[in-house]
Amino acid sequence: MESKREINTLLQAALWECGPAPVTRALEGSALLRRVTDRVEEDARAYAGKDPACHGSIATILRGYTSFRSVLHYRLAHALTELARASVTTGSRTEDLQTLALLLSSRGKLLSGIEIHPCCRIGRRLVIDHGLGTVVGETVDIGDDAYLLGGVTLGAIGIAANPGGKRHPTLGHRVQVGAFAGIYGPVCIGDDVFIGAGCQVTKPIPSGARVTLQCRLQVEQHAPSGQTAAPSQSPVNGTQAANSNMAGAAWGANG
Repeated sequence: MESKREINTLLQAALWECGPAPVTRALEGSALLRRVTDRVEEDARAYAGKDPACHGSIATILRGYTSFRSVLHYRLAHALTELARASVTTGSRTEDLQTLALLLSSRGKLLSGIEIHPCCRIGRRLVIDHGLGTVVGETVDIGDDAYLLGGVTLGAIGIAANPGGKRHPTLGHRVQVGAFAGIYGPVCIGDDVFIGAGCQVTKPIPSGARVTLQCRLQVEQHAPSGQTAAPSQSPVNGTQAANSNMAGAAWGANG
């Protein structure tokens, strides 16, 4: 009960900072805010259960984890987006709700360094851990119990002038995405997929697969002329020549 009160306070603070007073007053104590509070508490409990660094403390998640603020703001912004789509305006214009949703999303980005578009659809118990730089596009769909790390991009294939419609990935249930991985385009990622750090995915991945990036880095140290350098994996002086061979991401049962 205490965690719900704290979550409700955080949600109301976000509303008062971003929204016009009439809309904020209409939403205070509303069924919509209660539903969002319940969903955010479920996210917080999932985070506390999966991240050993917080030692199971929901209060630590709510008060000290900036990455969680992005999830909290997304839940509220998405609820307002859905409300606007249904043309139920709580005494205000639909455009006001859409604008408020974007402002809430921007506030979450400023507090966390994570950008989640309010129109994307994300299932229950989302965890974004060390999430600085993570971006989730407008038409992304994510199932339940997803776990994303920092620098993850769920984006479109192109850069400018992307077409409308579905242009971002769909992730199944219990998908884990490692740091600095990217999934691009309207590809489908199955349930229970593990995508390792640094992978760049543009093709569908079947359920239960593991995607890993294999890389080798060879470093040579060259001594000044007339001297012989001993082989070293971590050169200190002289000219460093690095030859990097990056293997592509391989997925499947044997990945």
